[in-house]
Amino acid sequence: MRQSILLYLTILFLSSLISATSYLPKTKIPEQIHIAIGGPYEMTISWFTYLPTLTSTVKYGLTSFNLSQSETGNSQEYLKGFGFHHSVTLQNLKPSTRYFYSVGDGQETFSNVFDFYSPSDSNTQSFSFACFGDMGYLDDIQRPKIFYTMGLLRNWTAVPSRRLLESLKDKKIIDFIWHIGDIGYIDDVFAEYSLEFGYEKTYNNYMNWIQNLTTTIPYMVLPGNHESECHNTECFLNKEYRDSLRNFTAYNTRWKMPSKSSDGVLSMWYSFDYGPAHFIAMNTETDFPGAKEEKRGSTQILPVGRFAPNGTYLRWLENDLKKASAARASKSEGYRNWIIAGGHRPYWEIKDNGVEELFKKYGVDIYFSGHVHSYIRSAPVYKGKIDTKSIISENHYHDAEAPVYVTVGGAGCDEMSDVVDPFSLLYSDFLNKTESFATGLEKNVTSNLLSIGVLDVLNQTSLHWTLYDSVNGSKIDELWLSKSA
Repeated sequence: MRQSILLYLTILFLSSLISATSYLPKTKIPEQIHIAIGGPYEMTISWFTYLPTLTSTVKYGLTSFNLSQSETGNSQEYLKGFGFHHSVTLQNLKPSTRYFYSVGDGQETFSNVFDFYSPSDSNTQSFSFACFGDMGYLDDIQRPKIFYTMGLLRNWTAVPSRRLLESLKDKKIIDFIWHIGDIGYIDDVFAEYSLEFGYEKTYNNYMNWIQNLTTTIPYMVLPGNHESECHNTECFLNKEYRDSLRNFTAYNTRWKMPSKSSDGVLSMWYSFDYGPAHFIAMNTETDFPGAKEEKRGSTQILPVGRFAPNGTYLRWLENDLKKASAARASKSEGYRNWIIAGGHRPYWEIKDNGVEELFKKYGVDIYFSGHVHSYIRSAPVYKGKIDTKSIISENHYHDAEAPVYVTVGGAGCDEMSDVVDPFSLLYSDFLNKTESFATGLEKNVTSNLLSIGVLDVLNQTSLHWTLYDSVNGSKIDELWLSKSA
């Protein structure tokens, strides 16, 4: 039996080598263009080409017909023969300004012209962003599996959430997107291809699928467990593939988050300011004692982590929180009155190692997570005790003395079971108000509908959160957080 399995795996591997790069069009044409918030007055622009280019260049300006400025960056090829990933950071941008840009090789091959608005430098300017985790790519009709195992399910879809995001962008309701881990579920492609290496092809397709979002508004991300490694047969049998596609390499190469300006590491952990809020992107996967992927990736075979010396991540987290909290307390120039944290895994998986105490000590207002493929919203809570004094109603908390925890992982993926026939659109109301949940928290609001959320940061004293049904755009849940002036 063992010899038969090894023979089967070997045949799959050899067959995949024949067609591994056969789909690749050998061009320098930029695709998969996406932008991300950088440090103050910065925007990072990234893209992909199949062939190497002499330079990685962004031309930009204040009109579409006069891209009079240019900046160059660098490119990386993390898997030989599978293309180049470029990134350029534009610096010293004027705040709240519309910029036009084109990316290319610095010579003759450039993209179409796109545009974005640079963030305001005001700590009172209102803004809104979409927030969700665990959004896959397409659906079970367009991406059927050869087999269903290891949590893979039939009858799933991410299309309604993708469509709703585009509507929110087109209506200028959101200023950026925060995808809090499990981006596209690329590692699940192992169940789709038997005679083809599909990992890179599917990741490229996902990036192009969201490009008309990501060229005009920042698409911020953080790591989830599905970013850690490739699960294709080739990634276990071929050393080059295995070494190139483990330990979050594809994720960290494709996505460029503002770690440099916030003393973070790669795109594993970072922070940034936007309007009246300070954002902290946490690493819930590696680099702390007890992390689910502390030593091995999601298959528990390939080594992961060690992005920094032991203890670095938790020290960074406390230092970042401490600085944000001190600035808020002193009301120093440019302080941000809201501290918003996000990480892929939910409250009950990150509360140990002193994280819950840090949130309380430094006044984190709200923590967003995914991983669970549904919606859960807590009351303000610390160590299982509800801050009842802050509860004006089930939809309004005022002067909360503990964080609110929001799990918003129901955007739709091939492992999401809590969907009632997404193709028939025959939905019933799954909104349940419960007194307890498996998390140990109390007074949760939960939903199993396909959904994404939008947080409106209105000013220094008011936040408004809305959970939207991805299928019909209706409101499922909302919450107001307010503070005394």
